[in-house]
Amino acid sequence: MTSEYGCNVCNEEYSVQDPLKCPRVLTGCGHTICHSCAMIIAGRNISIFCPFDRTSTNLPGGDLNNLKKNFALLELLEKIADTGGISEIGEGVQKHDRYAKDRLLNVKCDEDSEHVAVFYCTVCDSNLCDRCSEFTHSTNVLSKHRRVPLTEKPVPKVCCRLHSSYVVEFVCKEVSCDNESPLMCLMCRDYGRHKGHCHVLIEKEVDDLREKLREHLGELTRQSEIVERSLNSINSTIHELTPETDDGSLEETKQEIRNHFYRLHSTLDQDEIHALETLDRYARNRLESLQAQKDRLEAVSTKIGSTCITLQKALVLEKDNILDRKDDLLALAESTNAEPTEVPDRSQLRTRIAFSFSNDRKLHIGDFIEARVVLLGLDGSGKTSIVRRLKKVRIDAVMAPHPTSGFNIETIHYKNYRLNVWDVGGLPKLRNLWKHYYSNAQAIFYVIDGHAVERFNEAIKELNKVMSDPLLISCPVIVAINRKGGASSLNGHMDVLMSQLEALPFQHELHFCDAAQGSGIDQILDQITVCLSRLNGTCPV
Repeated sequence: MTSEYGCNVCNEEYSVQDPLKCPRVLTGCGHTICHSCAMIIAGRNISIFCPFDRTSTNLPGGDLNNLKKNFALLELLEKIADTGGISEIGEGVQKHDRYAKDRLLNVKCDEDSEHVAVFYCTVCDSNLCDRCSEFTHSTNVLSKHRRVPLTEKPVPKVCCRLHSSYVVEFVCKEVSCDNESPLMCLMCRDYGRHKGHCHVLIEKEVDDLREKLREHLGELTRQSEIVERSLNSINSTIHELTPETDDGSLEETKQEIRNHFYRLHSTLDQDEIHALETLDRYARNRLESLQAQKDRLEAVSTKIGSTCITLQKALVLEKDNILDRKDDLLALAESTNAEPTEVPDRSQLRTRIAFSFSNDRKLHIGDFIEARVVLLGLDGSGKTSIVRRLKKVRIDAVMAPHPTSGFNIETIHYKNYRLNVWDVGGLPKLRNLWKHYYSNAQAIFYVIDGHAVERFNEAIKELNKVMSDPLLISCPVIVAINRKGGASSLNGHMDVLMSQLEALPFQHELHFCDAAQGSGIDQILDQITVCLSRLNGTCPV
C-alpha cells in the first residue's frame, strides 16, 4: 500500500504490520516519527530530541518501546487499507490521493512536461503521470508493462566503466591497490585490474558505510545538542550581561555596588562628623589652656609694671625717705621677681595642627609614635590569628591559617602609637632567622599555644634562646598564652607552664588570650603601649 502518510525523516511510509515503521509520538512536542528513525536518533540515550524543533522527550524506563504509538494514525491507516483508498472523514466521503507522496518529488512527465509524474515504467524506463500512463499504455502489449509509483522506482544498477555490459558488484579492499576506482565488476575481479585483490560485495560496503554514517550522525546529533545547550547558555549570559537589560545580573551587581558605596558614604560622613568633633574638642582645649596662660601672664605683667613704677618713684625720693622704705621696696621687688613667668614654648604657639588617621579612619591629633613589635612563637601557636584580631577582622572571617612562610607585616594604630607588627614564621627551619627580625625591635610579643602541652618545653626553650641575645637586654617582652577560655581554664599542665615562665631569668609580662574569640587582645595592646611609653618617657593617650 502506498500513501502520503509517512515519516518526514526517512520519507518512508508508516505501517501497521512492520514494527520498525510504527508511528511513535514524541510527547515533548507532539511530533510523530517512525520507530526506526527514533532508534537512530535516540541511540543509547534515555531521552530523544525532536528532529524538527529540538524538544527533548524522556523515554519511559529508558526503553523506546515504551514510547506511545500514534493510535489515531494507525487507525486511519487501517481504514484506508480496508476501504481501498477511500477514507471517511466526518460525515462525508472524500477521495484519497494515493500518489500525493510521489507528486512531492516534482518529476516531470516524459510524455507531457506540463504534468507531474507519479509512475515509473520499468520496461520503457520512463516517468509518467497518471493520465499519460493510462493513455500510452492502453494497448494490449504496453498494458502488460510493469508500472510502479515513483517512490518505489528501483535503484538503477551501476555499470562498470571498463566493461559496460557488466554491473558493478564488488568493492576493492586491497591496501596496495592504485587503481583510480575501487569499484569492480566480475571481469575486473577475475581478469582485470583488480585480479587477486581483496574485495567485498558492494551491498555490504554500502551497509557498513551507512552504519558508520549513522554513528557519525548520532555523534553529530549529540554534539549539536551540546552546542545548542552552550549557545543557549551563552545567549542567557549575554542577556544577563547586556547593559540595557533591566532584570539581568549586571544590573543586580550594579545595584549591589551602589548600595555598598552608599553605605561607605554614610560611614565616611559619620567618620567626618566624628573627626571634626574631635578637632573642635582639641581646639577648645588648646584655647582654654592658652587663655589660662594668657591670664596668668597678664597678671604677672600688671604686677611687674606696677612694681617698676613704684621702684622708679622711689629712685627720686630723698635719702631719708628711701631708707625709711627700704624693707618695703626690697620685699616688693623680691616678691615680684618670685612670680612664675613661664612662657609657652614654640610647639604650644604653633598654629599648624598636625593630624593623622588610623586604619579605622579615626582622627589622631599630633604625630603617631612609630614602634616595631616582633611577633614570635612556634608554628601553629596562633600568631597570625592574633594579628587578624588586632586588625579587627570579623569573627566569621577568622579561619585556621596556613603556617606562615617568611613573615607578614601589619600596621596597627592604637592610641598614639603606630605599631608595625612583624608576624614571623615559627617553623623549625625559620627560627634561626628570628635574630634578623628582632634586632631593631622595640617590643617582643611571644605566643605559646596553651593546648599544645607536648610543646611547652620547646616553646620555653626557644623563648629563652631569643632573650639570651644581648640585643634584647632592655627590650620589653610580652608573653601571651593562646588558649580557649583564657585564664579560666587552667589545669595541672598549665601550672607546670606557669612555674617554668616564672623561673625565666628575665622580666616579662604574662597575659592570656583566646585568638578564636578575640578575648584578651585589647589588654595585650594596652600592655605593649605601656611598655613602649616607659621606654620613650611618654604616656599612652
